Amino acid sequence: MSMRIWQGLAVAVAALGCALGARAQLGVYGTYTANQLSGITCYQPAPGTCSSGGGKVNPSGISGGLFYMLHDFGPLRLGVDVRGASARSNKSATTSAGGANATESNSALGGVRATIRTPFPFIKPYAQVSAGWARSDAAEQTHSYDNFVMYEGFIGADIRVLPMLDLRLPELGIGNMNRIGSGGGVSSIGVKTVAVGIVLHLP
Repeated sequence: MSMRIWQGLAVAVAALGCALGARAQLGVYGTYTANQLSGITCYQPAPGTCSSGGGKVNPSGISGGLFYMLHDFGPLRLGVDVRGASARSNKSATTSAGGANATESNSALGGVRATIRTPFPFIKPYAQVSAGWARSDAAEQTHSYDNFVMYEGFIGADIRVLPMLDLRLPELGIGNMNRIGSGGGVSSIGVKTVAVGIVLHLP
């Protein structure tokens, strides 16, 4: 193969890499997240006497992750997102006992993200579907932990305030946690989340 052909191939590969790089976008974000875990059994003799009122508990904490947008399809830009979260509550959905970190919940999720092009380029609405793992003592009467398969759908919007900085105004999520293996509590917990935060990204 002649040198000219090799040079042509090198130019074509470089151009393709530049094109893909122009479409791709990497972002890193951190949020404060309020959660509601529901469908939990209150084990107190009188219903509703658990420290959270019974049936549900509202841990809150921090979450963070990163996304990588890969390709445009008409008005949509598709990519992937990975995130982790850690939340705590001083109340319990299973007993009347409370105290520091009475309920804990941690999760790691990965999924597919889609942003939608609007007439206002500084507003970037998105939707996402994620699945992964969670670990929590929310359904147990003691600090024993269950592992869960977790899935959640999210909608939200990132608002550009600087070339490389967005505000994430509220992201709403709804999903479920299904326990892996046996345990003393319920096998399925409903999940709702509300999050706000900041996003750092490549221009």
